[in-house]
Amino acid sequence: MVIHEYAGIVTELPDRECPHCGKIMGAWLAPPETGWNVILICNNNNCAHYLGSEDDIIHKREDSHLGCRYAEDPDNGFKPVNVLAVCPH
Repeated sequence: MVIHEYAGIVTELPDRECPHCGKIMGAWLAPPETGWNVILICNNNNCAHYLGSEDDIIHKREDSHLGCRYAEDPDNGFKPVNVLAVCPH
């Protein structure tokens, strides 16, 4: 069970594994403008999805190191989503 607490609000979510690396995902409170609440996100810097994502974003600057972390939205039936992140190189 993943427990996330923010501003006195406790959110309990089931443990879910990233389908790309098998690590348990962590809870993250998304910014309000995204429309998400607390989502589950893979924070594994060695995850194949994360490491391979830098080349998947089109129309970005050549010197940009943006990529995507795998995440799931519990409020939408754990539907997969991509969250932009800075990738190591």
